[in-house]
Amino acid sequence: MRSTTSLIPATLAALAVSAGVFAGVPSAAEDCASCHNKNGISDDEDVPIIAGASAFFLENQMFIFKEGARPCGTEEFAEEAHKGIAESHCDLAKQLTEKEFTELATYFADQPFESADQKVDEDLASMGAQIHQQSCEKCHSDGGSLVLDDAGILAGQWKGYLISTLQDYKNGDRWQPEKMQPATTALSEKDIQALAEYYAREGKK
Repeated sequence: MRSTTSLIPATLAALAVSAGVFAGVPSAAEDCASCHNKNGISDDEDVPIIAGASAFFLENQMFIFKEGARPCGTEEFAEEAHKGIAESHCDLAKQLTEKEFTELATYFADQPFESADQKVDEDLASMGAQIHQQSCEKCHSDGGSLVLDDAGILAGQWKGYLISTLQDYKNGDRWQPEKMQPATTALSEKDIQALAEYYAREGKK
């Protein structure tokens, strides 16, 4: 598997493009809207909220999809609403240019994040807080809410998506930084549930 350096383009200056350039929805974002909605706020617990994450993080995810280094979501693309777009996230990423990656990332980064509306199991959330503090806080600071971490927004993210993502990391089905692997591999199913509840609670603050 390639390192993050090979997956992330060197043109960081392109990520600082003014929001005004993409005041409308980029044409490539139309394909994303069928799952993530035009504002990046998904209403499906299995589909991540991508609004407000850093452009650096979002663009990197497109490169990871292009590399086939995370599950491609073929099942979702087989649904009627998504037919004709692509066979999967990975296929879609391969169809787009690097310029379109930057446009997509900048557009969704400019949309305000909104926490998912979901119930929280307080007991599990308290357990998740301890796991987060021990294993996750160093890279996902402020309870996973800090955009500047360039690690995605975890606080307020859908629990269903977080659980499936952590399971993918644990099972080795999704690329992750080397330093994450010992922590995610060690997670039990209850630990994963607890972390998801913790991040859901953090999103309510």
